[in-house]
Amino acid sequence: MYEKLNDLLINLCRAISTRKLYFEGHPKVQSLASEFMSQMRDFCEIANMDKLFIGVNEGNIVFEGKNLVGPSIVGKQLVLFTEKLRCGGFSISRETTEQEFGLFLDLTTELQKPLESILKARELLVERNITTIEIAQQYIAPSGPMIKDEQAVWQGQDSASFFQSPTLIYQALFDTVAQAHGEVAEGGDIDIDNTRSVSEYMLHFTRTHFSDLMQHVHYPDYDSYTVGHSVRVAALAVFFANSHGWNEELLLSIATAGLLHDIGKSMIPDEILFKPGKLNVEEFSEMTAHAQLGAEILLGHQNTTPLDIAAAWGHHIRHDGKGYPQQPPWATRHPLTSLLQICDTFEALTAARPYKPSVTPYLAFCIMLKDKNCFHPNLLASFISTVGIFPPGNNVLLSDGRKGVVIATGHRIGRPRIKITQDQGGESIPIGDQYLVDLSAPYAADLNVQELLLNTNKGLVAG
Repeated sequence: MYEKLNDLLINLCRAISTRKLYFEGHPKVQSLASEFMSQMRDFCEIANMDKLFIGVNEGNIVFEGKNLVGPSIVGKQLVLFTEKLRCGGFSISRETTEQEFGLFLDLTTELQKPLESILKARELLVERNITTIEIAQQYIAPSGPMIKDEQAVWQGQDSASFFQSPTLIYQALFDTVAQAHGEVAEGGDIDIDNTRSVSEYMLHFTRTHFSDLMQHVHYPDYDSYTVGHSVRVAALAVFFANSHGWNEELLLSIATAGLLHDIGKSMIPDEILFKPGKLNVEEFSEMTAHAQLGAEILLGHQNTTPLDIAAAWGHHIRHDGKGYPQQPPWATRHPLTSLLQICDTFEALTAARPYKPSVTPYLAFCIMLKDKNCFHPNLLASFISTVGIFPPGNNVLLSDGRKGVVIATGHRIGRPRIKITQDQGGESIPIGDQYLVDLSAPYAADLNVQELLLNTNKGLVAG
């Protein structure tokens, strides 16, 4: 039951973060709202409930007295919303319509500061014709020592399971970047500390489950590609740095800088950012301003690091100094900025965008190698060797008809290690029976990767 609840609350958090990014009535917002309401009704029926109460206490999302670790980590915007409503949570009824839930989502973007009291919040809900969604008073802990049963209820759950869920990790990263872009667009401040906190979770996860995370960042919906792009750039940079044994403090700095490197795009109009065709001269000039805008935004925050600012400023500056913004003659380019530039370009080439299809990693590397003096030569060579032409997380079709997911690069660049997920007849293999094939090993000499497949929410499609 808690697994279904986690999925339900993660979708709620995703709906809130998406609504803060896009306008009222946007198809993506409507789709997520509809999906959440359908899941909520199904959950209430299974749990024999008339309404679902979602509590918030001391920054944690709570259900039936238990702190839900995963949703709490990805649900920062939900927690902030309850703070603005001066409440300790809210209940959604099985009778709540999608339209009414949509009105409730609208408030997540409209409320810029906390209301005076929960009474004012309740009056606001009535004014907006929100009648089946109710908000609750904030939880107040007992004044005396808690009895043993009460302690068991409020002590929360072990967070270890969070590190085993690529869905939760990815949603936490996605929500953090979406929140940062949304706050900047509304004139607010970025929660840098939260970004670093979520980056730490990514560090723990990518050490052993990088391929699982990368399977979640192939985004088929164009509208989220700006946010998804930052998540994937950060993951690629951390994977590279971790593969080379860099220390944890440096890894954390790279992760945070990667997540925030495109924050300047929050100031670019959507009609330019998501234009399906080629930008004209004026539009391109406005788009290129995002690098300088990003650096200026981060300069205005006390908790940012020099790398955060340098990454935002310099991820479109070439190794030979060309690119944008124009680099002062006295400036020295840091190798970490060069690494993020490589990750940024590779991700942009291999991802589908409104104005172009994706290309394979092999073709992306060919394009990058032909662009003389664009990239730091040693870093690019090392990046290609580390990531490989079949990067971890990608699904592949083998020459004997089996399908699998790349787990790690092999000793030879085109011979990765693959976890077999489908047999030669196209039947899915149960997780417990899946097995590894190392194409670098002698026993696999007659096997090769026949086709790279892209993982999307609609299934596997040829890439």
